[in-house]
Amino acid sequence: MQNIIQIICPVSGEKADKNTTRTIALFTVLITAAALLAGSYMILLLLAADFAIRSFSSGTGSPLKILSKKITGTLNINKKPVDAAPKKFAAMLGMIFSLLAGLLIILNLPVAATVVASTLIFCALLEGVFGYCLGCVVYSLFTLPPGKRK
Repeated sequence: MQNIIQIICPVSGEKADKNTTRTIALFTVLITAAALLAGSYMILLLLAADFAIRSFSSGTGSPLKILSKKITGTLNINKKPVDAAPKKFAAMLGMIFSLLAGLLIILNLPVAATVVASTLIFCALLEGVFGYCLGCVVYSLFTLPPGKRK
C-alpha cells in the first residue's frame, strides 16, 4: 500500500528521509504517552511546536528531527528518500492533534484529551512500526482528483 501511495502522491520536489520520519514517529509515541501519564499540557505544546517547525519549514530546527538524524546516522541506517509534501502535511495534522490534546487538558477534559492523544499515538505507531503514514493517505485524498484516488 505504501508503494502505491508514493506513486500517486503529488510530488513537491523536496525529499524527506523515511527512516528519520519513522524514528520521529516513535519519539512522538513516547512523548505523547508521557504527556498523558503526567497530565502535562506543556509537553504536548512543545511537541506541537516541533511538529510546526517540521510542517512549515525544512525542519532543520526541529529537536526531534535532529535527534532522529543522529540516531539513524549512528546506527548506519540507509536513507530512503520520499516526497516531503505528504510528510509535512502529516506533521501538520500531528501539530493539530497535539495542540488539541493540550487544550483539552487545560480545559480539564482528560477523557477527551486521552482520545485525541491516543489517536496521535495510533497514527505515530503506524508510521514508526509499520512505515504506514496515515497522514500521507489523507494528503493524497485532499490533493488528488477523484478519478486518480486508489
